[in-house]
Amino acid sequence: MSEEELAQFQKLSNEYSADQNTTGPYVGERQSSSAIATEYANADRVYQIKTAALPSQYAYFRTCRGDGHCGWRALAFTYYEALLRVGDVNKLEEEEARLQSMHNLLNQVGFQEHVYIDFAEEVYMLLQKLAQSLRSMDGNAENILLETFNDYGTAMGIITFFKLLASAWMQCHPNDFQPFLEYPLKTYCSDNIEASQAELDHLAIGAISNAVTKPAGFAIHVLYLDRSEGTSIDTHRFEPVDQNGMSITNGITMRLLYRPGHYDILYKAEDVPAPIQQQPVPAQAPLQVALAAGYAEEFVPRSNNMTDIMTMIPGLSYTGLSQQWPSVSYDYDPSPAPQPQLQPVPTYAPAPTPAAPVASSHQEYVTPVHASHVGHAQSHHPLRLETPITLPIHNSRPPPPMAIDCPAPPVTIEKGGPFRPSMYELEPGFGSGQLHHLPFQTSIFRNSHYNTAHYLNPDFQPEEWSPDSEYATGNRGRLKSTSQ
Repeated sequence: MSEEELAQFQKLSNEYSADQNTTGPYVGERQSSSAIATEYANADRVYQIKTAALPSQYAYFRTCRGDGHCGWRALAFTYYEALLRVGDVNKLEEEEARLQSMHNLLNQVGFQEHVYIDFAEEVYMLLQKLAQSLRSMDGNAENILLETFNDYGTAMGIITFFKLLASAWMQCHPNDFQPFLEYPLKTYCSDNIEASQAELDHLAIGAISNAVTKPAGFAIHVLYLDRSEGTSIDTHRFEPVDQNGMSITNGITMRLLYRPGHYDILYKAEDVPAPIQQQPVPAQAPLQVALAAGYAEEFVPRSNNMTDIMTMIPGLSYTGLSQQWPSVSYDYDPSPAPQPQLQPVPTYAPAPTPAAPVASSHQEYVTPVHASHVGHAQSHHPLRLETPITLPIHNSRPPPPMAIDCPAPPVTIEKGGPFRPSMYELEPGFGSGQLHHLPFQTSIFRNSHYNTAHYLNPDFQPEEWSPDSEYATGNRGRLKSTSQ
């Protein structure tokens, strides 16, 4: 670049600084970077080309007021913003402790603690506010940061502390900065960094990156929008390094856009978290419930799919009614129509028990109908009553075993006659001694659930084994045992 071009560049820089609009917020809201391309639409051809390609790489930018502190303001703001992008409360607390430990660096170069402590407290207080916001997850951390930097007094205290850190770092590492200067380093720091109206320059960015951002793991990219050759904006990078001295390129990056005499903040699309879309909650229709006839406080509606479960309960069966449980409607009616009243079913006297048992070749029984079923059916299903049919009533319980209580007359066995003598004939005196209980049972009855000794009988009572019943008395010499 020739001397004339340098002079022209300096002139544009001075004019831009003088004409810079000093109204509006100190740090503006994030907006689309296409506004920069629109701003330079009628500018020099070089600026038109470079700014036209800017929105494709950097989706957003944030303006800073050009009052002579825009560079330091942008640098300090993006430092706090990078901490918020980490989103870790412990990281904020670590940074506070690390910055407090750098008081020794300030004291080493001659800064008095009572001079810089008020500026340092502003830095630590903002860190604490942001940590509290992240801890409570109130989503207000970004608003706190923006409001703090739009408070001129608080923001200038934070900026001044960052200036002092950069000056102290440069004076403690003179070999890294003195070769680029034509006069003493201390004079440079006093006139170009510590001064209240001193703007940010390349050496100051290098000093603050080594002192603050690199130890935190943050990179600084400065994009220079100037009249240099090419169609893209030149980028200067200050990357952090790992323990082996290798650059860390996948960390969080702080991006500044430099135009002649002014700094703004740039963002890529992935730097900005997507806003959370709140889904509207659909309005729920009011619940409508119909009050069935005969409603009471203890009424519990049941649906049809409960029938199979209800019939598993002993005594609850609709077999005799051949009906299902009534369905329940939930259409609310504030004035239900009166239900017709049904006449109660008359009670019929049981048929007289016949004197003699009725012989039957099969078991006959009537399934009992629970009273709750009859009442439930009356309120929903009209019954057609016919003349009752008298059926013989059979006792569901088997008759108890009958025993012969009267002594049997002696049985006399007479030899001879038309019958041939058998070895199984009764011996004399049979029946004159101990009484014998002869239960009148059949093999079919013994295996029926009407037998009290059957396990399905409601009055189940197992038979008790008696040793005396295992042996036939009076048959001498022919004892029979089940153990054989």
